[in-house]
Amino acid sequence: MKKDIQKEHNDNIIKQFSKQAIPFTKIKGHYDSIDTIISISEVSQNSTVLDIACGTGIVTCEFAKYAKNVIGLDITQDMLTQAIKIQEEKELTNIKFDLGNVESLPYESNSFDIVFTRYSFHHFLDTKKVFEEMIRVCKPNGKIIVVDVALKNEYAKAYNHMEKLRDPSHTKALTFDEFDILFSNDTLLNHKQSSYKVEVELDNQLKASFPNNGDEDKIREIFKNDIKANRLGMNTHFKDDKIYFSYPITIFMADTIV
Repeated sequence: MKKDIQKEHNDNIIKQFSKQAIPFTKIKGHYDSIDTIISISEVSQNSTVLDIACGTGIVTCEFAKYAKNVIGLDITQDMLTQAIKIQEEKELTNIKFDLGNVESLPYESNSFDIVFTRYSFHHFLDTKKVFEEMIRVCKPNGKIIVVDVALKNEYAKAYNHMEKLRDPSHTKALTFDEFDILFSNDTLLNHKQSSYKVEVELDNQLKASFPNNGDEDKIREIFKNDIKANRLGMNTHFKDDKIYFSYPITIFMADTIV
């Protein structure tokens, strides 16, 4: 039964992100704070990097400018097709893109200096399993980095309801408390955090999303009601007669023990 649920969820992700593959690369917010990620990762010319759930390879390609070798893994072939196009445009020869599943990474233990993922954990059914896989394939004295929305507890219910409407492959954004539990793993130390916000205009975000029929109107109503209430924790506001909001992103990082 659990395998059936996982397969159904994975199929949903593939369906959603096959549609989102091209518009995903056009959202300006997806390029925000990449320099901060690269800096905090301490990537070097000797580093081997794994980017799981890499999507269209935006960050994968940026890592490749500084690392020895980079692998990007994703479950959606259409996303990887776009990633390869970006790689070719940038003339990066030290990247390999693999089609695969994050719940069982197809790599040997202790293989990478940096194991990274961005904007993906809110799509996973079993975040603990994925996180343990990231640790497994990371070398001793390597780095585990997760970049995603992190919520205060009081915003979680409203935020996850909205995101599930906008993107049916969304499971749940983790709270800070839940990320703390993940990173309390005995094999990790030297924990660090850095936060930033990604401002998005609602119409542009909806153009790049594929909610179920009828849900777009519900989403618009949620944001209109949130302008004064801020139940989503996204600082929803009007600007130039349009609705804007900000995704609260946190970079979580820790070293693996020697």
